[in-house]
Amino acid sequence: KCGWYWGPMNWEDAEMKLKGKPDGSFLVRDSSDPRYILSLSFRSQEVTHHTRMEHYRGTFSLWCHPKFEDRCHSVVEFIERAIMHSKNGKFLYFLRSRVPGLPPTPVQLLHPVSRFSNVKSLQHLCRFCIRQIVRIDHIQELPLPRPLISYLSKFYYYDPEEEMYLSVKHIRRVVQSEQEAESQT
Repeated sequence: KCGWYWGPMNWEDAEMKLKGKPDGSFLVRDSSDPRYILSLSFRSQEVTHHTRMEHYRGTFSLWCHPKFEDRCHSVVEFIERAIMHSKNGKFLYFLRSRVPGLPPTPVQLLHPVSRFSNVKSLQHLCRFCIRQIVRIDHIQELPLPRPLISYLSKFYYYDPEEEMYLSVKHIRRVVQSEQEAESQT
């Protein structure tokens, strides 16, 4: 339900996920600061910003103030309310500038960046299914070619090399199709 929640992710990775996205794009991730549970990364004024979400007496907000009226009892409620206010054009939150004299940055949450939009390769999904059925110490016994056995033995939740390989492969495919289209004209 909450595709905008990415779990453990550092600010650099959040910047990459939000790069080139329109203002109002956002994601929620685990905070790297042990004093906080979550962080919000969002685009505003063509820049990616990061702020920690406060958790105070069972409620969530962007800052901790006992009398602040707009606190929510769940992160989902907080995000949904912020989206509603952003769509209405009423800014619910502003991020104070770290540079004295600069105006605050409006926090608009309009376009959730969903982790569900990252579809893994068929190869990755097959490995995931096989690994759910076959114990890791039995993979070597499968009647499969060595390269496939090696691939199945790799850690399967996240493989940055695979992600990079697929990105490069996709770029090569796009360039190749463009070259083929040019040669036909």
